[in-house]
Amino acid sequence: MIEYILYYLLLNVYSSLITWRFFKANEKPVWSALVPFYRTYVLTQVADRSRWWTLLSYIPVVDNVMSIILTYELLHMHGFRKNYHIFLSIATLGLYVGYLNYTAKLIPVKRDNAEIRRRLPATVNHILFAVVAAGAIRMTTFEAYNIPTPSMEKTLMVGDYLFVSKMHYGLRLPNTPLSIPLIHDLIPFTELESYLDWIELPYFRLPGWTEPQKGDAVVFNCPAYPDPPVDKKPNYVKQCVGTPGDILEIKDGVVYTNGQAERFGERSNPQWSYYVVTKPGQGFRPEFLKEKFDIEKFDINCLDTSQVNNQNVSDVRLIADNHYIITVSQDAYPSFSTLPNIYPDSIVRLIDPGPSGFPEGTPRVIKWFYEYRKAHGEVLFPTPQGHQDTATFPWSRDNYGPIWIPEKGKSIDLNPINILKYGRAIQLHEGHELELRDGAYYVDGLAATSYTFEMDYYWMMGDNRHNSEDSRYWGFVPEDHIVGKPVFIFFSTDQFTEGFMDSKRWERFLTVVHGKGKPISYLWPFLVLVAVYYGWGQYKKRKAAK
Repeated sequence: MIEYILYYLLLNVYSSLITWRFFKANEKPVWSALVPFYRTYVLTQVADRSRWWTLLSYIPVVDNVMSIILTYELLHMHGFRKNYHIFLSIATLGLYVGYLNYTAKLIPVKRDNAEIRRRLPATVNHILFAVVAAGAIRMTTFEAYNIPTPSMEKTLMVGDYLFVSKMHYGLRLPNTPLSIPLIHDLIPFTELESYLDWIELPYFRLPGWTEPQKGDAVVFNCPAYPDPPVDKKPNYVKQCVGTPGDILEIKDGVVYTNGQAERFGERSNPQWSYYVVTKPGQGFRPEFLKEKFDIEKFDINCLDTSQVNNQNVSDVRLIADNHYIITVSQDAYPSFSTLPNIYPDSIVRLIDPGPSGFPEGTPRVIKWFYEYRKAHGEVLFPTPQGHQDTATFPWSRDNYGPIWIPEKGKSIDLNPINILKYGRAIQLHEGHELELRDGAYYVDGLAATSYTFEMDYYWMMGDNRHNSEDSRYWGFVPEDHIVGKPVFIFFSTDQFTEGFMDSKRWERFLTVVHGKGKPISYLWPFLVLVAVYYGWGQYKKRKAAK
């Protein structure tokens, strides 16, 4: 928090140096230009604007836009009304304002709204204030987010649009304050970054209502990307299956933490991949699978048209004649398994083996498919990228661990095995230099035999267990990467269904993500309330007209 205070103090000093004569010209005491927060309040008086603008001017990222707006207002109220004045102020990061502050004759004048509208179209005003309003909400309360990949199917689906609460886990202040509001990493339709990394502030989070719990769907910045600042890494959404201090293990596809098997929430609908053999000449029709079981993305030949790994693969993959790998949800499996075109005893859930290998009787196709995926680069954490050797960690996506999840304040011994597991967290996430010299480990140049973690870490996995790149592939999620908790689906569309009306998942509109029982759509009650509100307004207008 000290770094954030220093950052705003330095901004305040800079702003004071380039504007203090504007204060003096308006008969405001010079010292008022130097006092943080109060100077902005006085500036709104000088600009003849609402006092609540002061609060907006101290919301991170939003303050970038507010500084432009207040600069425009300040210049306008002193006769500098041509557009080139504000353009020069922006281009020079305020130095042009400083030039006017020290060289120009500053004479306060009255606001001329007609002149503002003439030089600055109303559309620009509306856009700026829409950005400020939406940016303030996004920074402090909720952020809209859409599901781009199927890793959480069928709990959260591709095409779901969510509101993510920043308040549940505590509001995380941005690492990159010099950013464009409402844009995450790249400016749309360009490869230009939406932020400047001249200033990167350390992690700080305001108190929240709770910590991420096992079973929560969580939005976070993916730690697999080492280069961008933390708050600009891609956003992922997964289920939290392990919390700080847990010992996590996966046995035959079942996740265990501290010896207890995972229990999915009532609104979770996880899915797994199955090996299926159909009767000759009785394969699957994509339309039937989609309509009956919401199984989609049908690939005729997975080796030619599909990426064979744990992400972005089809729900249906034809391996050989009448031999399929099919992803089926927990809710759909009972009906799917009784289809008359499937040999009753042929359905086998894919379970990648552990150290003991495949059990006797495993179909050859399943063994081949496992080896094929391994040969095409599927590498699990903590095996170093670029290495296929599993001698140290003979784990698979379905038989994994045990592994301890780091907890703040807890220590580990520094040894080769722990360095493979936790070295990335020590160096990349906690920012320490770790090296091995002459058989001894050094942390920041000092000899060390143990290391104490400075942050809590979490283990995230997709509910689509055989189609999710998650902690099994890139490891722990540090607390400073946590963004928020999805709370509400406000819109949902199915990209694999044609037609505007048919493609909308109406039953998912305005549903709550977490909770007990099946989700209930509040779309119709919402529409009724909107109709009543609109009707009441029209009635009052007609009554007033009489």
